[in-house]
Amino acid sequence: MKIQQSGAALIVSLIMLLLLTMIGIFAMRTGVMEEKMAANQIDRDIAFKAAEVALRAGEGTVLNWVNLPICSDTGAPGCWTKQSMDPVGTDATPWWLQRNAAWWTANGTAATQPQGAVSPPRYVIEEIIKPGNSNGNKPRDQQQGGAKFYRVTARGVGGSVQSVVLLQSVVRMR
Repeated sequence: MKIQQSGAALIVSLIMLLLLTMIGIFAMRTGVMEEKMAANQIDRDIAFKAAEVALRAGEGTVLNWVNLPICSDTGAPGCWTKQSMDPVGTDATPWWLQRNAAWWTANGTAATQPQGAVSPPRYVIEEIIKPGNSNGNKPRDQQQGGAKFYRVTARGVGGSVQSVVLLQSVVRMR
């Protein structure tokens, strides 16, 4: 007696092999994606650390001033007047989101570069004055008794120029 074979086992095994190959490809893609996500998170953490180093350096600069500087529109003594860095003063976008790396390199004060960062972090000190109650609308040079506030804006770059973190804090001087 002769048994007829139709080759069904070959077709089933080829389909199973195709399915296993597809599962393997999807597993590799997932692994590669997770590796990229982890590398990006490390890069962002380096940028955050760099920005925090610059922020603390800027705060330390303000707190160590013996004589308060006269801030200017050019940032000459290391202190800028409020909103003088804004290239377009009429829009709602803050100046720190409009400035690129070249501006920060030319105008920001460099802080210690953390390990892994591609460039030193930088900070900018901006004067913000809160006038006292009795001074109302007087010009800045005629105000008395108001507390002086300084906004420190720091920019840190991670292991690549695409990872940038901006941090800010406000320091009050009496």
